[in-house]
Formats: sequence, structure tokens, C-alpha cells
Amino acid sequence: MRQLKIQQCLLPKAGAQSAECEDAIGVNLAAARCAVADGATEAFDARNWAQLLADGWVAAESPVLTRESFGVWVAEQGIVLHESWQGRTLSWYAEEKARRGSFAAFVGVQFDLSADVAHWTALALGDSCLLQQRNGALCCAFPIADYQQFTSTPVLVPSRGQLHANAFAQARVECGTFEPEDVIWLLSDATAEWFLKRAREHDPLLAQLDSLLIADRAAELAALFEQERRARRIKDDDVAIVRVSLDLS
Repeated sequence: MRQLKIQQCLLPKAGAQSAECEDAIGVNLAAARCAVADGATEAFDARNWAQLLADGWVAAESPVLTRESFGVWVAEQGIVLHESWQGRTLSWYAEEKARRGSFAAFVGVQFDLSADVAHWTALALGDSCLLQQRNGALCCAFPIADYQQFTSTPVLVPSRGQLHANAFAQARVECGTFEPEDVIWLLSDATAEWFLKRAREHDPLLAQLDSLLIADRAAELAALFEQERRARRIKDDDVAIVRVSLDLS
């Protein structure tokens, strides 16, 4: 019987504590769902918004896989986030940021392992990405396919959805098959940009990343990304990685 095999890695910016990481990972093996959310650093309570999106999406009673259902679902999550702010004493500056709400990039993938050929359906808004490797080469990159397309102003998932309804029109949905030797990656923006560039250059670092994740070598993974930051080959940003493959045993 086919099952998902998942490895993950979550790292804060250089010099930051784990509790300061604004990326979030959600995994629900029973529902065959995974998600990555990347809270916008300049937004209010971005860490909690990202975690709420990642955890909530994978735990939803029914898959949230259309623009329309995503917009409705996000509005519900936004109410939960804003209610958690009640009673807080905030500076005038923080109050102004809270009034605008929080923002995060999001990508989530739902797998269907019941058919003869496994399938996936993904939804994304922002610049967190799903990348798929087949026979060691990229065969899908969603919603951004070229490392040069990353910008500093992506459209993000707003917690005050009623004020930013136009954002949800830019959510994207993609589907694909999932063959036995394929690997699917969910990555937050800086890591996705880095991965796409390394893939274009056929950099052996990607094979090293793969082997370290499979072996659960957390310290060596952290050292790899610290090395890449020092070399300025990757932006100094939080790192969220989910690696998904099929367990056929």
C-alpha cells in the first residue's frame, strides 16, 4: 500500500532563535496533506498567522483547493487570529499594524493515493513554492518557475480578507501525477529561489540537501544553509522545507 514519506526542516534567520522563525510547516499524514506558510516580517503577528494557515489548512475537514473556498476559509482563520489579539496592550505603532492585519505566503498540497497513478493538487498564494523532481530533474515549479521571478512585493494571504478580496483572485491551483520515484518539495521563498537556481546550474548541493534530509541530519542541514548565507548564495531568511516521496513498502 502506498503511503507518503515526509521529511521536513525549519530554520530561523542567521542569529535568530527558533521561536523567532516566521515560517511554518503543516503536515497531516492521515489526510495526505502538507503546507508551508511564510509570515511577512513587516506584518503584525506574522509568525502566528503563518502557523494558523499551515496547521489549519492541513487539518480542515474538507480539502480547501479552490480560490473561492480558500477565500472563505482564510476569512474564518483571520477572525480567529484577530480575536487572539483582544486584550493585548499595544503601542500606537503596533495598533496601526494590527489594524492592517497580517500577511503570509502560502502553498499547500493534497495527495490522492487511491488511483492507479497517484495525483496531487496544490493551491498557492504568494511566493512559497511546490517543486517536483522526476528522474532527478525538475518537472514542475509552481507558482514560480524561474528564480529570477522572485520579487520583494508578492501578493500575500491577508488576515483581513474582506479588505483584500482581490488578493484571492491571484491564488493559483495546479495538479499533477506523482510517480514512484518522484520527489515533491514545499519551500518558502528564499529557499525556493535558491533551489531553482541550484537546479538550473546542476549544483551537487541539491543532492547533499536531499541526503541530509533523508538521514535527518539536522545540525548538518543548518550548517549547509549557514554556509550558503555566508557565501551570499541564499538570502538571510527563514527556511521551511518539506520533502515528500512515496513509500511503496
